[in-house]
Amino acid sequence: MEIESKPSDELSRFLDSGIYELPNSNAVFIDPVRILNRSYTRFRVSPSSYYSRFFESKHSAQEPNLPSNSKKRKRKPKKQPHSLNEKEQAADKRHQEVRPLLLKAHESLLVSADFPAIMSKIRSDFCSSTELSVGDEEHSFVELGRVWQAPLYDITLDFKFSRLKSETDNGENGINERRVLPVFNNLVVNDTPEEVEAEFLNRRYVLPSMSCFYM
Repeated sequence: MEIESKPSDELSRFLDSGIYELPNSNAVFIDPVRILNRSYTRFRVSPSSYYSRFFESKHSAQEPNLPSNSKKRKRKPKKQPHSLNEKEQAADKRHQEVRPLLLKAHESLLVSADFPAIMSKIRSDFCSSTELSVGDEEHSFVELGRVWQAPLYDITLDFKFSRLKSETDNGENGINERRVLPVFNNLVVNDTPEEVEAEFLNRRYVLPSMSCFYM
């Protein structure tokens, strides 16, 4: 009978917080799903939805190869090297400066004793989670913000204060409050310790506790 090895203190902290401090390095490895779920009490982020772009590569159908002597085959013109503007040059410089640090952090992660257990746990969560079907495509807030009707769009926040106690009976009473706010050019805030459901154009969203956004 095999005895399961006890996870290290660093691995236990990672499973609780989603943050793993790499040994002999100033860098950390994070699991965004665990970090996001720390902000929710009634909802959960699905690993299969979040990591689908990493674990499932979707290849487009390849075009059939044409014979090398085909007269219809056309060579694609070579693209001229793109000259970077000032902002792009600054971004490229930052990338070149941070690249050695990222490579060193990646090497530290690969040689970490907890790395196999970390990846095994992430894959296990991914395989055991289910992705909910959302039906129609999501709204493009960028496109909606460009139309002339943008100032007319509202978002409805549905606050459920389930933990408030009455001063008379010392019991817990559920109190609901709905707030209708402009969604664009306005700071939308959830200043409560619980996540809040929001409705916009017949679709439901979730705002984490103590969070805000501005569009």
